[in-house]
Amino acid sequence: MSKRRKKRMQRRISIILIIVALVLVAGCGVYYLVKNSDSKDEITENTTKNTDVGTVSKDSNNAEDNKLEKVADDDSTLTFEDLAQYGYSFYSGAGGWEDDFDIEKDGSFHGSYHDSDMGDTGDGYPDGTFYYCEYEGHFEDIQKVDEFTYKMHMKDINIINNDGEYIADGVKYIPVTPYALNNADEIEIYMPGKPVSEIDEEVQRWIFIETQDQQDTLDNLALVNVNENQGITSYTRMTPKEDAESTYNTYKESYDYYADQLSEAATTADMVEATSNQIRVSDECLNDIWRIIKYNTDEATFNKALEEQRQWLKDRDASADRATAEHLGGSQATVDYNDIYATMTMERCKELLKYFN
Repeated sequence: MSKRRKKRMQRRISIILIIVALVLVAGCGVYYLVKNSDSKDEITENTTKNTDVGTVSKDSNNAEDNKLEKVADDDSTLTFEDLAQYGYSFYSGAGGWEDDFDIEKDGSFHGSYHDSDMGDTGDGYPDGTFYYCEYEGHFEDIQKVDEFTYKMHMKDINIINNDGEYIADGVKYIPVTPYALNNADEIEIYMPGKPVSEIDEEVQRWIFIETQDQQDTLDNLALVNVNENQGITSYTRMTPKEDAESTYNTYKESYDYYADQLSEAATTADMVEATSNQIRVSDECLNDIWRIIKYNTDEATFNKALEEQRQWLKDRDASADRATAEHLGGSQATVDYNDIYATMTMERCKELLKYFN
């Protein structure tokens, strides 16, 4: 299960010469970002067995809020880098379901949805049913509509969780489709300061604006899934260092939980299940930390990390393969393979934290 779920259960110029100069600078910046993004995408299919979808974080200080206010006050262009300063959440406020996603500076996004029904039980899942979805995609074409409103188009969205329906630890897990961006095409972006009177009442409820509060303007940036008339709230993202450390610690808790199961396993089949879960957790952790590195390091640093990562992958896989060869197949060979694979992957996750010091 993604780190999001565990965190929730314990988610912005007046003479001609100046304008021309800034346009040229902006053009160079775009070229650099595109070139840098292309080089960083090389690791996508090689980091782990899962898909690498990328993460970036935001400094939690007033300077960033002032930047968004500036965008709302003049004719500056809102960018995906601005939107990447925040995380986005769609939830009921009272129920157990929630859909969270992040937007990166290249317009890509990635998120997860979860819901639970502890009363929906059955044979093998006495602790209820959990609905889940991991997804990713791309936004494009940000356009200004008015002083406090922008819009963008959702280019694509794909479900990326590999697991189907399964039962684990007394809970039945059922894959579903995303909720916040369901049937989405055009996404409106409401800037802080937008008059509440210009916001549809249903959207107001989704972003928790109460009529009795007599709120005149929007306090925080919000998104709207236009096709579904659903409002999506925003929150300040952690710094890259905080995000990476929190990611590691959260996954380490899950990893240790399955390590305890392994130590108590009575059969080889139980050992295979526990170590398989350790592989899943360590792979997810590595993907998430690598995503943070991808969006928060300069090109030279990333290339250094990329070279190290490629060699480490070879070493890990070779070590795990040797364990299988020594046992000439069989269940115990699977246990040893899984154990070496997961242990080395979790150790690598901790080692990658050095890129945020």
